[in-house]
Amino acid sequence: MKAVVLNSHGPIEHLNISKDQSLQDLQYGEIRLKIMYCGLNHLDLWLRKGGTGDKITLPRIPGSDIVGIIESSKGEGVFNLSKGDTVLVYPGTSCGDCTYCQKGRETLCKEFKIIGYHIDGGYSDYINVPAKNVVKIEAQNLDAWAAVPVSYITAWNGLVTKGNLTMFDTVVVWGATGGLGYAALTIAEGFSAKTIGIVGSKEKELFLRERGYKGHIVVRSENLQKEIRELTDNQGVDIVLDHVGQETWKESLKMLKRGGRLAFCGVTTGHQAVTDLRYILGKQLTIHGSWMGDMNDFKEVVQFIEVNENLPYIWKTYSLDEVRDAHQVMEEQRHIGKIVLKVNEEEKAI
Repeated sequence: MKAVVLNSHGPIEHLNISKDQSLQDLQYGEIRLKIMYCGLNHLDLWLRKGGTGDKITLPRIPGSDIVGIIESSKGEGVFNLSKGDTVLVYPGTSCGDCTYCQKGRETLCKEFKIIGYHIDGGYSDYINVPAKNVVKIEAQNLDAWAAVPVSYITAWNGLVTKGNLTMFDTVVVWGATGGLGYAALTIAEGFSAKTIGIVGSKEKELFLRERGYKGHIVVRSENLQKEIRELTDNQGVDIVLDHVGQETWKESLKMLKRGGRLAFCGVTTGHQAVTDLRYILGKQLTIHGSWMGDMNDFKEVVQFIEVNENLPYIWKTYSLDEVRDAHQVMEEQRHIGKIVLKVNEEEKAI
């Protein structure tokens, strides 16, 4: 089996192609997928670089966003799935027995692991996953579906499950042209909420308009807070989706109105943030942390996308052999939208 293997943390050169990787035998309740596409995420960069403080073991096959075709199944313990079904994979595993798992809060389980981060993922020809982790999808636009799981689940968990998003809310989204930001805008618009996308350049503003986005756009500048106030009649916003971290934390708290909610789901620019507690106390703010999302979020996201027919924008597709180029582009932020790896083109016998 062909796969990209990370044997040690470090630069892009540490991503190596292996052509003799093996898969373990299928366990009870597992299915084997032939991977068609695997989307890239910042998780992939964090895994490669290391130093996050998470308990990571190497070697590791990266890749959390997986679309595949069922190649075979264990049979026993697997229901409603057949060989040849096209499926999207929920990128998390948990113990299934603890109080949190029983309540459908898998991400709070002490045994929760992300596929492609804590355990082997989708930069490979095949993968074994629990059958309960997959949802069947139509065999169309598979590259775009491969950009859905981590970004859309995280945005949904922050905005909808925890943020209680409604059509009456005004929502600000940082980094609105990135994978997570674009997902958040799509979800908020789907709820008919008023949206304000924050972008870093006029080029990115144009990109959103070309994609049909009709909400407000603010290009980052020293006048950011003033512009947000003008767009909200000096009231501030109901929800801020912040996946940037240290660099935007104070700005996010400032732009929230009284009783506002901060949906926080990323530390891309660092994890040490100074907080003026008066904003939280005086405005009675609520802060929700989202570490991806739960299986229920995943199922609701798939249904939401199917109804709204608004899949992610794919900036470029690379082959598995071009994985280093893909990482280079993502690390240098030279893209707008999502990057995916095309793993297989046609079915082959395993």
